[in-house]
Amino acid sequence: MDILIILAVTADVMFAAVACGASGIRIQPRSCAVMACVSSGFLVLSAFGSGLLFRGLPENTIRWIGCIALVCIGLLQIVSGFGSELLARLSHRLPGHLRRTAEISRDYTKADADGNKTLSPSEAFVLAIPVSIDSLIGGLSISTNFTGLILRFVIGLVCGYLSVYFGSRAASRIPIRSEKLRSLICGLMLIGLGFAKRVL
Repeated sequence: MDILIILAVTADVMFAAVACGASGIRIQPRSCAVMACVSSGFLVLSAFGSGLLFRGLPENTIRWIGCIALVCIGLLQIVSGFGSELLARLSHRLPGHLRRTAEISRDYTKADADGNKTLSPSEAFVLAIPVSIDSLIGGLSISTNFTGLILRFVIGLVCGYLSVYFGSRAASRIPIRSEKLRSLICGLMLIGLGFAKRVL
């Protein structure tokens, strides 16, 4: 189940890479690694924190927490996809750094700040933060020991790197062109995993 959660939250960085690739923005291998590290790091950091926070709670309660966390980020995905116009209006009222983050979360290609059609590691880091926010929530549904966290970090790192690397290079071959449709697919996947986490 945890592997499916990792794959679901990795889909976000893949779609960000697809958006960049479709706009002719090249993502360097080092930048792929940066995006994968941020996404996997957020997930494992959240899982570690949840292990401390929810230690001693009944297993049934932990399952409910994991279910609610996944359903919430699934709904957030769907709402963010259909609320881009509202986000655009609200972003103008935010301070500089937050405004830039909001703009990138609405249009991933804006991460290429210098416009040279190559995403540097620093630009990849800025892009990865808003893209990986759902990993912070998704990690709440993962319950394991320290060795398990290391293993999940490595799996997330590999999945994230491959998703970004191949997503940016195969952008023209991926049929999901609509940002709203991408958000809807990711959101429904996470909601489905949330209910599966509760039942299985």
